[in-house]
Amino acid sequence: MARWKFQLCPNQRDAFGNGFRLDAVGEAFEERVNDAMPFPLGFHGVNKIVIRLGPPGHAGIKDYGEVLGVGEKQYPNFSYQHYMAASPPEREALLEAVTRDVFRWLVDAHADARFVAKAAGKLGWTDLASLDSA
Repeated sequence: MARWKFQLCPNQRDAFGNGFRLDAVGEAFEERVNDAMPFPLGFHGVNKIVIRLGPPGHAGIKDYGEVLGVGEKQYPNFSYQHYMAASPPEREALLEAVTRDVFRWLVDAHADARFVAKAAGKLGWTDLASLDSA
């Protein structure tokens, strides 16, 4: 099974991890979501979803775009300071809330985002597991 189907990535280098990576809490969360996602996603040629956290580095960045099989969704309202001040369980809850918001958006915006319900079911996110974009 493909390892990297899902990734959270700060828009600012060294925001809360090394380079554009996350801290240990974020990496564990990514691993859990990756394990739950089907492969291939079956999502119009996209086989990896990246959520870009925090304000984009420059103007003109699209809210959502796809390049070379990767779908990137911006999440500009993410606060690095709030995240870093939170306890590990609170950090995980913040990342889950962001991911759930983006997954809901994907289902609403794309008729073939059925991978969301499959992943949500494995993650125990029953509210999203019942969503079907088709």
